Amino acid sequence: MNRITAQLAVVGGGPAGVCGALAAARRGISTVLIHNRPVLGGNSSSEIRVWSRGAVGAGNFYSEEMGIWGELKLTNLYRNREGNPIFWDEVLLDAVLAEPNLQLLLNTEISQLTMDGNRVTAVSGDQQGSQQRVTVEAEVFLDATGDGCLGYLAGLPYYLGDVSIPSREAPIPETPELLGCSILFYTKQEDHPVAFVPPEYAYPLDRIAGLINQGGRIVSETMGGSDCWWFEYGGNLDTMGRYQDIALELKRLVMGVWNYIKNSGRYAADTYTLEWVGSLPGKRESRRMATDYLLTERDIRTGRTFPDGAFYGGWYMDNHPSGGIHDTAQENCVQIPVNLYQIPLRCLYSSQVPNLLFAGRNIGVERQVFVSSRVMNTCALAGQAAAALAGAMLDTGKAPAALTPEEVRRIQLELLRGDVFLPGGDFTDPQDKSGSASAAASSFQDGSCGPEQGRLSLSQGGFVTFPGAEGRTVRLTLEARAPGRLTGVWYVHPLPSRFCPGTPSGSFQAELTEGRNILPLPVPPGCGSQFCTLVLDPCPEADIVCAQRQREGFLCGRRDSPVYREPMADYGEDFGLYHPQRAAEMPDRPWNGPNQWKAAPHDPAPWLELRWEAPQSIRRLRLVLDPALNEELPSSRAKHWQESHHFVPREGMPAALVRDAVLRAQLPDGSWQTLAVCSDNCRRQITLTLPEPLSVQALRLDIRKTWGAAPAVYHFGVY
Repeated sequence: MNRITAQLAVVGGGPAGVCGALAAARRGISTVLIHNRPVLGGNSSSEIRVWSRGAVGAGNFYSEEMGIWGELKLTNLYRNREGNPIFWDEVLLDAVLAEPNLQLLLNTEISQLTMDGNRVTAVSGDQQGSQQRVTVEAEVFLDATGDGCLGYLAGLPYYLGDVSIPSREAPIPETPELLGCSILFYTKQEDHPVAFVPPEYAYPLDRIAGLINQGGRIVSETMGGSDCWWFEYGGNLDTMGRYQDIALELKRLVMGVWNYIKNSGRYAADTYTLEWVGSLPGKRESRRMATDYLLTERDIRTGRTFPDGAFYGGWYMDNHPSGGIHDTAQENCVQIPVNLYQIPLRCLYSSQVPNLLFAGRNIGVERQVFVSSRVMNTCALAGQAAAALAGAMLDTGKAPAALTPEEVRRIQLELLRGDVFLPGGDFTDPQDKSGSASAAASSFQDGSCGPEQGRLSLSQGGFVTFPGAEGRTVRLTLEARAPGRLTGVWYVHPLPSRFCPGTPSGSFQAELTEGRNILPLPVPPGCGSQFCTLVLDPCPEADIVCAQRQREGFLCGRRDSPVYREPMADYGEDFGLYHPQRAAEMPDRPWNGPNQWKAAPHDPAPWLELRWEAPQSIRRLRLVLDPALNEELPSSRAKHWQESHHFVPREGMPAALVRDAVLRAQLPDGSWQTLAVCSDNCRRQITLTLPEPLSVQALRLDIRKTWGAAPAVYHFGVY
């Protein structure tokens, strides 16, 4: 038997487990990551190939999930611009193997849990291929299995769908109402005809004909990857105990669909073939643990904040019928948009087993929350939050429920410094010395528009969003083909979405004359410093004039489209929207405003400096850069995807992200010392820990190169 001892055992190598293990190991915690498959990534891995999505994909502005997950996604974009899922596996493996405090056990199925009283002391399982029985002893355990396997073995109560199950001995419903599982495929077009002879087990053409082209079940020869999400089955079954049965049924369905595409005569599919077919179903739903708090639908709809808020969700409440492909409903997917919402630490543990934490889709939430929080970007943030909680438990020797408010606040600060955003949270950091510095820069964007670049038709309506400033007036440029009236409604919100623009703040109307119109838009009373969104009614004779993109916070678009433009709209005066002092403040991403220093366009040698009146002793620096937070950053993607995904791929690395830079410190004697040289950077957050404290009068970032645009810095943290 192979016996391993660590401080933290993480079981499950999907997004939650990988991020939890990396966060813990980097914190100095001896960690073991145990995964029951040969590659990391869970549903995002090359074995299953579901692309990771989150808040931006559901229409929320500037909300792409960062932290360790963001670091991995940006590394993947740098190394794997085409979104090949095989290379995504390698990004994850590379990151895990780089950590000296992290031991990886692949192909290891945990089947036994040992307890002493109400505490877990060890987990055991068999490692395929090595013929070894593995036992891992630890002080804290993190269940990132998706299925809540450790919680189940520990006898904790859990939920299946809406049904509460008190323990592992209790019977489960014969026909649970769950989200089903899916198997995907990838297609490839050859330069010659390719025949397809289906296996005998595949469903026949007539059966497939009765299942497809209903609701979102659209079939085409170019479909592949996540287009196949609706190949869904097993929601009325035990998705754990019947996993193999579900997999075989899905194979019958997938081969039947491909046979229909190839051989029904309805598609131009002669030269298409299958490049890859999944064998493992992507599982959407199984157990949710009954934790100390269950996040409710009311919580997320009202944007409730919590004293132990730790991370956020923002995907739709995305419900699928449990019948999956066999459901008779015409609409087989209902997506209800929500704004960003907090998820508290209490959703990650049950006091009944105080040293067992949860992360991923098995956390404690009501089912109507689960259909939103289950997506991989949110699961990844949960893993990093659980690692911070585990660290506090190890530091204090306390159970999570016994942590004081001050200790919980330290967890929140750790997550804040780890680039995990908490919407509506406390962004102050008492150890950050940047707030007492005076910031200066070579230049800064004065808030004015760039050159004119195209138009956005208002024939179907649209919206304009911009940073609010009470008592000031924005000038919006429109072009009208004929005189008319423009009407709409004002909304305010700290960070709106194209679906949920915020709190109504009055109606709007304006008379348009033929030709160019520059409309004054007074910021609505009560807006404070939130984002303002003007939702405009259809006006066939009018277009919004757009500008070349060069400012964060100014957007225009349509509700039904993920394509955003920059409107030709500005305040006509500079009041420091992108002043260098913004980089000395928090939060470190858009919330109630852009919150970044942005260099002026065409600045030939941009630099940013923090200076103090008296010398400061520093040990650690944290630069938070601009990775284009309004653009989705999935783990992978197929070559083609259907419009129903509302997905816009990135065209390259984030243009405003700092690529090459030099960080220098001015010492009290006036001399300058180089602290770091950064080359070919692809990260949003760069941290530097000095070997020993250094007394400085000023810090300066000299930016040599970006990935294509004027640089931006959200925060220059100094500790």
